[in-house]
Amino acid sequence: MKKIFTVGIAIGCLLSLCACQATTSQQHSETTALTTEEVKTGIGTLQNQMTEQEQKRVSVGALTLLGQNTADASSSEQPVVEVEFWDNLDYLNWMEEHQEQFSEQDYQKQVDFYQSNSFTSIHGALIDGRYYMGFLPSYGYTGGALDYSSDTGEMIHADTFEAFQPMYRDYLDQQVKTGELTQEEADQTYADMLVLFQSVMDGTYEVLEEPIETASTGENFKDKWEFDADAVAAIADSVQEISMYDEELDTTFIIHVTLPPDFDAEKTYPMFVMTDGVWRFGDHPALWNLMQEKAVEDVILVSIGYDFQLDGTDNAVRATYFCEKKDLFLSFITDNLMPYLNASYSIDFSQSALYGHSLGGTFTHYAAFQSDLFENQPFQYYIIGSPAFWSPYFLESESNPPEYQTEYGYFDRNTSFNKTLYVCGGEQEDADYASYYGENDSTLEGITHLMGRLKADGVTTAECKIYADSNHYAYIPEMFQTFFLQFYRHA
Repeated sequence: MKKIFTVGIAIGCLLSLCACQATTSQQHSETTALTTEEVKTGIGTLQNQMTEQEQKRVSVGALTLLGQNTADASSSEQPVVEVEFWDNLDYLNWMEEHQEQFSEQDYQKQVDFYQSNSFTSIHGALIDGRYYMGFLPSYGYTGGALDYSSDTGEMIHADTFEAFQPMYRDYLDQQVKTGELTQEEADQTYADMLVLFQSVMDGTYEVLEEPIETASTGENFKDKWEFDADAVAAIADSVQEISMYDEELDTTFIIHVTLPPDFDAEKTYPMFVMTDGVWRFGDHPALWNLMQEKAVEDVILVSIGYDFQLDGTDNAVRATYFCEKKDLFLSFITDNLMPYLNASYSIDFSQSALYGHSLGGTFTHYAAFQSDLFENQPFQYYIIGSPAFWSPYFLESESNPPEYQTEYGYFDRNTSFNKTLYVCGGEQEDADYASYYGENDSTLEGITHLMGRLKADGVTTAECKIYADSNHYAYIPEMFQTFFLQFYRHA
C-alpha cells in the first residue's frame, strides 16, 4: 500500500520529498551418554562488543504480542501512538544519501530549501506497532485548518479537522474502487488517522528515538507469531520484550526473555536460548510451568525473533540469518545479545544452551563448531534439531564439498571438543521434504552421518535421539521436556 497523503506545510518541495517514502525407534549414537558432570563449571562475564549506536537503540518493555492474539482484548484500550520527527537537517541528509533519485535541478532546489529553512515535521508514525500509511498531521497541529496533497499532486484545503474527515473517507473509498486499496486497508487507515490526529492534538503520543526502518513496506507480521494467548497471558508478568539492532546485519531483532517463577536477581541461572522466536516463544509457558512444578531447576528462557516487519516464517528470511549471514548472526548472539543479557542477569554459562531447528539446526551446528573462534563462551549445550543440511538455501552458500561435512574445519584447529551436543529428529520426518533432497542426504541420513563423523573425531559429548512417530516438527515439545528433565532436573 502506498502512502496516500503527505504533510502540507506550505512548502511544495517538502511535500514532494515526504511522498518518497520416538520410543520404539529411539536411536542413539555410539558415543558416550551425557551427564552434567562432564561439563566444566564456572560463572563469568562476557565482553560486550556492541557499538555505541547499537547500545542506544536497545529498547526494553512489556510484551506487545498479546494484543495481537488475544481474542478478548479490550477494544477500549488506548492505542499506542509512536511518532517520528524530522527536521530540515534530517531531510537534507536524506537528500544527500538519495541524490541519484533526482534530476540535478530538482536536487539543488530542494537542498537550497532545506539549507535555508529551519522546521520540524512529523515524518512517520506507528499505531500499535503498525506503520501508518496515510495523511500525517503537521508538527504541533491543534485542530485547525488543513492543507494537504493527494498522491496525484492535487492541493486540498479543509477548514477544520472535522471537515477533513469525510473528505478523507471519500478519498479512501475511491482508492478502494480503483483497486489501490482493499476495503480492510482503507478502513484501517481511516481508523488509524483518527487515532493519530487525536493523539497529536492531545499530546499523548510517544516519540520514536530511532528511525522507522521499514516505512516503505508498511507490513507488520505480528499475526505470524504462533502461541497460545491464554498460556502466554498467564506468564506475561515474567516476560520482557527487547528490541535490539545489529549494525553489521542492519536488522532489528525482537528478543523475549522469560524469567523463572520467583526470580531472584541475587541468584545465578542457566539461560536457554532459542532461535526462530516466531514459533519458539510459544514454548515458553510449558517450560515455565515445569519450573513452577519443581520438575526442573529454574532457567531463564530466551527466544530470538525478527523485527515485526519481517516474516519469521519465511524460509528466505530464515536462510538469510541461518545460512547466508550465519557468521554475522552468530557474532550478534555471542558478542552482543549474550553480553547484554549478562549485564542484567547472573548467568551460569557452563549450563546454558543454544537451540535451533531445521535451518536453525544447521545454524546451531555451525555455532557449536565455530565456538572456538570466540573469546566469549556463552553456551555449553548446543541442540541441533532436524538439521536441514539438504536445504538448497544452505547448500548454495557452502563450498563443494560443503563445509558442514568437515564441521567447518574445527578438528583442523583443535584436537578435542569440549561442548555438549544434543542431536535430534523425528522418526517419520524424511517423508516431509523428500522432494528437496536430490542427491543430498535426507534429514535423518544427515544426522546419522554427523554422528558418525563425531565418533570418528573422538567426540564423547554428543547424544542423538530420534523421536518415535514424529515428523519434522511434532516432537519439539517432547524434546524440550526430555532435555530439561535430563540436564536441568530439579535436585
